Amino acid sequence: MSSSGLDEIGRLLIIGMARSGIATALAARRMLPDVEVILSDNETEPKAAAEAEPLQAAGVRVELGREDNALLDGCGLVVKSPGVPQESSLLLEAHMRGIPVWGEVEFAWRFLPNILVGVTGTNGKTTTTELLGHIIGASGRPCRVAGNVGVALSSLVGEVDEDEVLVVELSSFQLEDNINFRPDIAILLNLAEDHLDRHADLESYFAAKMRIFENQQPEDISIINLDDGNCRRPVPGHASRVWFSRSAGDARPDAGESGEPLVFKRMGVIRAGLHGLDIASAGLRSRLPLEYSGRIDTAGGEVRNEGASTLILDWQESALRGDHNLDNCLAAAAACLCLGLSPEEVAAGIKSFPGVPHRLQEVGVVDGVTYVNDSKATNVDAALKALTAYQRGIHLILGGRTKGCDFDNLAEAASDPKVSEVILIGEAAPTIAASFDLLGGEVLMADDLEAAVRTARESAEPGDTVLLSPACASFDQYENYEQRGAHFVNLVKQMMAEAE
Repeated sequence: MSSSGLDEIGRLLIIGMARSGIATALAARRMLPDVEVILSDNETEPKAAAEAEPLQAAGVRVELGREDNALLDGCGLVVKSPGVPQESSLLLEAHMRGIPVWGEVEFAWRFLPNILVGVTGTNGKTTTTELLGHIIGASGRPCRVAGNVGVALSSLVGEVDEDEVLVVELSSFQLEDNINFRPDIAILLNLAEDHLDRHADLESYFAAKMRIFENQQPEDISIINLDDGNCRRPVPGHASRVWFSRSAGDARPDAGESGEPLVFKRMGVIRAGLHGLDIASAGLRSRLPLEYSGRIDTAGGEVRNEGASTLILDWQESALRGDHNLDNCLAAAAACLCLGLSPEEVAAGIKSFPGVPHRLQEVGVVDGVTYVNDSKATNVDAALKALTAYQRGIHLILGGRTKGCDFDNLAEAASDPKVSEVILIGEAAPTIAASFDLLGGEVLMADDLEAAVRTARESAEPGDTVLLSPACASFDQYENYEQRGAHFVNLVKQMMAEAE
């Protein structure tokens, strides 16, 4: 994790003036006072100009509307924001000149001696990251949440105590630029089709995700979804393996009782093989701050039976819904138990966690119909998992900008009788409709989200659910999925006010 040598690079070029780029530039000014810091972006809009002013005041040289190779002259390091594609002309030129190119996470990690839990996967990253932060925080231990959700990791550089555990959401765009980045705990939730508009193919996307493990050592931990076939592939690195599963406990009565580190569900109850987890996490727990003093390895005065599993909680006690959220809870429980939290602390944190905005967020009820904001479901797999949370009367709103994914599986799932109607919006509407046509399924077209909600309200009956789970990016009509979700929430609140 050493940052040695960075103060000798002379000039640092940061490409991309988004949240991560700005945080990197400010971190560099704090930690590398003798290095010239340049932040470049091809954006020239007034918003970018306004953001440039405080950066310039901090000593950052800001270059707007430039992508010429002269920016690389004299540079000893380039740091790219996650949104900058690998095909950027500046990045290609940097590689040609032999200038190292790092991602923002790689740069930040070099300055952070903290224990770090990295969370990746196609879906569930935000929920799992926030859930981990909530459980740990509720236990009274110091913790910060950062990464692809909320604040950029670089914003914590020089601003956090060493005894704070960092929980970091990591996208494929952040992981593809790994050099030495090594999380103490790395979580892989799932792998499914996504971001094919950015990655060359599905294997390239999966490979980027797997890089979270590549620098781990035996005293580190990798937590992997046993149920996901795409996750059961050769795992790089040398970390101790811990598995989680929502099906192994029912399929194998001895699950968690064979010494294999496993957190699992059996007959609706989340359980864990604590003996195996203690062995796997021994190296990690020896490095934890005193505040994380590990779980005592005795129960009722007796040494824990290595062939037994321990009750964590009944899944019904959680406020979260759907199989995907069960996966998120299993993964978070595994990480927290490896960090030394007790089963009781893990259970209390899961029970009190309210969920995250824009992910199966129940907005309200109008005339007996429940409206659910799942705007964060920006790919097919996320929408498929959202459908598992409801049993009948679903009015499904799909559409936006496609990310290169295939919609045939979603069309098949949405043809189930529990889905009352499918309403399409946005650029991807014709593409999604074509998948339904192959199955003989019917869809309704709407001009925009407001029209879609109005259509659903006219046909929905008491007890039904109107579910915005788009399976697409939002960039055709919105700045991001948050803005799309906020629009849906406002529409529902307007209806609630009118119904009073």
